Amino acid sequence: MLASYDDVLPPPGDIQVLLLTSDSVSLSWGSPQGLTGPQSFRVTWGCDGETSSTRVKVVPPRDLKIDHLEETSFTLHWSKAEGMENVPQHFFISNCIPGTDPLAAITDDCHKIFSNLQPGTDITLSDLKPATEYSVTVCTVLEDGKQSQLVLTTLTTVPPAPDQLTVDTTSGTVSWNQPPGLDQTQHHYQISYHCPGTKPNYTTTSSHSLTLSDLQCGTQYSVTVCTVLENGKKSQLVSTTLTKVPPAPAQLNVDSVKTTSAAVSWSQPPGLDQTQHRYQIFYHCQGTQPHYTTTSSHSITLSDLQYGTQYSVTVSTVLENGRQSKPVSTTLTTVLPAPDQLTVDSVDTTSATVSWNQPPGLDQTQHRYQIFYHCQGTQPHYTTTSSHRITLSDLQGGSRYFFNVSTVLENGRQSKLVSTTLTTVHFQWWERPFGVAAVCVLLAVIIGLWVSYATAKRDQLNTRTTERDQLQNILNTRTTERDQLKTRLRYYEKPCLNEWWKFGTSCYYVSSTRDTGGDGQQQCRAMGGELVVINSREEQIFIHRLKKNVWIGATKINGIWEWVDDTAFKPTYWMEGEPSNLNDEVACIEISQTASDPLKSWKVVKCTSNYWVCEKPFTP
Repeated sequence: MLASYDDVLPPPGDIQVLLLTSDSVSLSWGSPQGLTGPQSFRVTWGCDGETSSTRVKVVPPRDLKIDHLEETSFTLHWSKAEGMENVPQHFFISNCIPGTDPLAAITDDCHKIFSNLQPGTDITLSDLKPATEYSVTVCTVLEDGKQSQLVLTTLTTVPPAPDQLTVDTTSGTVSWNQPPGLDQTQHHYQISYHCPGTKPNYTTTSSHSLTLSDLQCGTQYSVTVCTVLENGKKSQLVSTTLTKVPPAPAQLNVDSVKTTSAAVSWSQPPGLDQTQHRYQIFYHCQGTQPHYTTTSSHSITLSDLQYGTQYSVTVSTVLENGRQSKPVSTTLTTVLPAPDQLTVDSVDTTSATVSWNQPPGLDQTQHRYQIFYHCQGTQPHYTTTSSHRITLSDLQGGSRYFFNVSTVLENGRQSKLVSTTLTTVHFQWWERPFGVAAVCVLLAVIIGLWVSYATAKRDQLNTRTTERDQLQNILNTRTTERDQLKTRLRYYEKPCLNEWWKFGTSCYYVSSTRDTGGDGQQQCRAMGGELVVINSREEQIFIHRLKKNVWIGATKINGIWEWVDDTAFKPTYWMEGEPSNLNDEVACIEISQTASDPLKSWKVVKCTSNYWVCEKPFTP
């Protein structure tokens, strides 16, 4: 009797050849559709007309689990089928990436592929790819070769964690490198940060850095970063700590410098309006122990300095918990004391003696004095002495001289100039300002003689009358010249303001501190002048003999040299090889003391730090 359609069992699922050897083959197939519970199958095989068959009872492993899932490995765990605990058996394992050929092994040979594979225990599959999906199957294999149905599971290895996590304590920025192997994989990063006693803050980014802008200065934060795939899989956490340092003071300035003190100021750093803080000041000169002090103000006067000495000054912000900002630094040089009580002791026709007192505090310090003197319209003269007195013997008679003296240390540092004026004695009567009076006396004598002669020579009266008229014209001319001379003398006698030097029709001021070219120009304008504009050979020589590297009022803007007063840029006095093609968009010119020829002493330099010279018109 034939079986009805309802009695026909569904066939197994697709058959796969798992392992093929010289005398055996391992097969697998799927469960028949619609059947549940224990089943058995008949397998028939044959060769050259011979057939064999066997009946296989399907007893698959149970409780297949995945443990310790990591970037390149995971651990499988399973148990023997119920009721087969004492039946000799081993297992067949296969794993693969979907779309690729599977990798398979039977447990008898597993030591060639996997380590420590034991039935009913753990097995670790390694050398996997991170953030990759794998299919894993396990089946029971009896000693006679019969095997159970495959047990299947899938897994995705953990994505790799971010690499080389670093922090910037000034900006509060956390950064890292992209993990290897994720160039073609969509992913982002999750950042968590919190301080003790608070809930974590979470944020995400697709970048490799993130600035945490809501951090409190001086507070330590715990920071973690992990990689996150599109399916939500996360890498292991990488951790660090971050303590944001307070911001440094802004706009550190040297406001004033004296012989033994200096005033320094700065602006409050941004973001500290509601935060208690103070400032720590550190200052020292070379070869001495550093000095420390603190203040809550935005300025301080350092009053225990040595004269004529360069100091390094740094200021940093300090919070109540002791956290400090990065320091900001500047340098200053205290003023060298100038000679005291400059006096003109004696004046002759071609010489004069000038004396002064030693500046206070220089008893144990090697020093000398530099003297600079000139009269109107002549080139300046320089000389030095270790004495407190000097006699100038190369003067011109009847001339007014401007005399300046400064203290000079062995390292070349100079004090401010102390100035006076002197007028040498006239040695020829007609060159004296009162020479017109002598002419008048002579005229009176001549007139007297003329009257006597007229009495004797009345017949020559008309001729003498003409001579008298001529003499009267000469007298009138001399009177006019006398008045003009007095006016000019008043002009030349009036000096420039204190600390300003007179040359030609201008007054000049030499700075005692170094500044940028722009700052020098601002300070000149604040005093009613401009950075000096060189208009003549004589003026160039005068500025060069000031014995300092100084800014002049010329700048290069967009490749074109210009004077500050917009006059024509000529004449010029460049050094050999100048003007150099400095790459800076804005450059300045200094008169350099390295040049022996004052008419070849202009040098192109960056507008960073230098002395400077102001010029303004002389007003009688």
